[in-house]
Amino acid sequence: MTENLEVLRTRTALDTAFFEIWNDLRWYIRRKGSMENKILLEVLDVWVRLLAPFAPHICEEIWERMGKKEFISKAEWPTCQEEKINVKAEQIEAYIKELLEDAYNIIKATKITPKQIHLYVAAPWKWKVYLKAVEKATSKTLTMKELMPELLKDSELKDKSKEISRFAARIVDEINRMPQEKRKRILQIGKIDENQILNQAKEFFEKELKAKVYVWEEENKEKYDPKGKASAAMPYRPAIYLE
Repeated sequence: MTENLEVLRTRTALDTAFFEIWNDLRWYIRRKGSMENKILLEVLDVWVRLLAPFAPHICEEIWERMGKKEFISKAEWPTCQEEKINVKAEQIEAYIKELLEDAYNIIKATKITPKQIHLYVAAPWKWKVYLKAVEKATSKTLTMKELMPELLKDSELKDKSKEISRFAARIVDEINRMPQEKRKRILQIGKIDENQILNQAKEFFEKELKAKVYVWEEENKEKYDPKGKASAAMPYRPAIYLE
């Protein structure tokens, strides 16, 4: 927001200050179920100062009700606290939100009211391929011709050459279209434990989707997969089966 104000992009700054923070608050409460007063006050302390240039009168009123003595117009402008940024946590929340939207879209398209939902997370070898592909794409356009020899240097991957070739063909275009910032973030985080993340969020998914949720690893031989959906699982994009 500060950067936008410095170049007089006031509308973008206001959108960031109001709507993005509001959306984050709504998501936080939706995920957690409530918000502690201490956290709400901490957020408000920053949020009201950011909005003060656009709505000075109401922000002064809120500031006073928060127990502040000086005018908000004289308060210190908020600065980014780099040490509090958790890229992995943000990426995991984006992952959960996108998966929830995917499930809603499937329910809407199929017009099914599911009683149970099965989520299949990508096999470890797919993560190896995916991260190597993202790494190769950071410096230049990714091609199958350059990617495959790199992948087959790995003895574990070499035994799955046909499967790897099919999977790599699916992800090359997607990764090439991926914003550079997102590629860097993915490489910074590395492989995430999708199985653990989804099991921890299972109660949330069940509440939102009003169905029993099961999480399976793609290569689990005992998984329930009557329609063979598990093979479609990709890193950051579990396969979904409704029943």
